[in-house]
Amino acid sequence: MNSCWQYLIKQEKEAENEHFFPSISFDKWEVIQMPYKTAKEFILEYEWLGNMGTSKYCYGLIIDRQISAVACYGPPVAPTKYQNILGKEISGGLYQLCRGASAYWAPKWAPSKLIALSLKELNIKYGIRAVIAYADEKAGEIGTVYQACNALYLGKTSPGGGKRYLINGHSYDPRKVVSKFGSRANSFIKTINPEFKTIQINPKHRYMFLLGNSKSKRELVNNLKSLVQPYPKREDSKTN
Repeated sequence: MNSCWQYLIKQEKEAENEHFFPSISFDKWEVIQMPYKTAKEFILEYEWLGNMGTSKYCYGLIIDRQISAVACYGPPVAPTKYQNILGKEISGGLYQLCRGASAYWAPKWAPSKLIALSLKELNIKYGIRAVIAYADEKAGEIGTVYQACNALYLGKTSPGGGKRYLINGHSYDPRKVVSKFGSRANSFIKTINPEFKTIQINPKHRYMFLLGNSKSKRELVNNLKSLVQPYPKREDSKTN
């Protein structure tokens, strides 16, 4: 895949709007924490997964009073996975950048600016010390925005035969299926959607942002040293 799915969605949105670009000043911008409902409306318009995942804290980059990009953070799917690496105290303050998107007309710097400033607020306001983020090769992503924000690259995940569930047109991870429906047994899910499908989870690029002062970051970097790898690269510039 030469272009990521979100890039293709943006192209479709631009075509739907007859290539209209709002007449705004890109010098007038701010990053704000926004209501879940407002973030959801934007994410579902641009995000290819079609749901909000575990989103809890939502931030938007507002340019001249218009939403240009949204980033949402929530608890990671496997919160204890990094305990041995980060330590119990730090892993308890680990969050995931679970959803993010930008408008087709947004400037190229919008996603990285939003992520950088929202990460600072997550640390200051909520005491979050680390944020994990994933880039899905299946969607044409390699994580170039995360690289622009100086995240550490920790290689690819090992899904180990994991799968997602496609139920009534929505994609869910196993934990979400249980919390929403009460069970993920095939016989039970068939009573909800007889034509449900399971989708094999492929390895994803894994990035980590370390938050806080320089001293605490250095300590965490030392703990992660054995996992850090060079950034993956690709010639195509239209990737995330």
